[in-house]
Amino acid sequence: MANDEWRMTNYELRNSGQRSFVIRRSSLVIILLSFLLTACAFPGSTKPVIKIGMIAPFDGLLRHQGYQRLYGVKLALQEVNLSGGVAGYKTELVALNDFADEDETILQAQELVLDSDVRGIIGQWDATLFNAAAPIYSAAQLAVVNPSQFTHATDLPDTFATDFEALSGSPPNPEAQQAYLSTRRLLKAIEEAVEATGRPERANVSEKLKMQSSK
Repeated sequence: MANDEWRMTNYELRNSGQRSFVIRRSSLVIILLSFLLTACAFPGSTKPVIKIGMIAPFDGLLRHQGYQRLYGVKLALQEVNLSGGVAGYKTELVALNDFADEDETILQAQELVLDSDVRGIIGQWDATLFNAAAPIYSAAQLAVVNPSQFTHATDLPDTFATDFEALSGSPPNPEAQQAYLSTRRLLKAIEEAVEATGRPERANVSEKLKMQSSK
């Protein structure tokens, strides 16, 4: 059947090639016009994107903790995106796996800083890994939140546990709570940087985060 259809198509093209060309050209014009009208109908409808980076163990013995942290960050970003973004920007997450290994942490940190859209980092829970990556982030002027500083679950919204479980499929542990609060802190620094300077440049975000920490 396929061969018959193919032969029929070629027969029609041989006998009405000009007409076929006109129809296809007209269809192309319609498609292009539809695309242009769609693009013009909603000016500014696509928000610019900024990224949050994190490194965690997504394989091995600490895999569960890695995914608890991941979904804590994702929940915070989901909430801010649903509310319109942060200071006019849509937020995205870049999450890399370090297997809880120091050498891998360094490699992944070097990878993160190369992405110019990354404007802040959720640091590692392990002090050795946090300190291994810190000089790399500092040289790139990236703001880094230390999640271990967040120890008060009372700062969480009332719906946190329910929302987290709906997103991840499991109840949150303390590291999920810390990841969520760390992300909210970083997003606040990004918002303040945009309000102060008009753009969430790395150095500006880092400065605002330091000012928050000193309060």
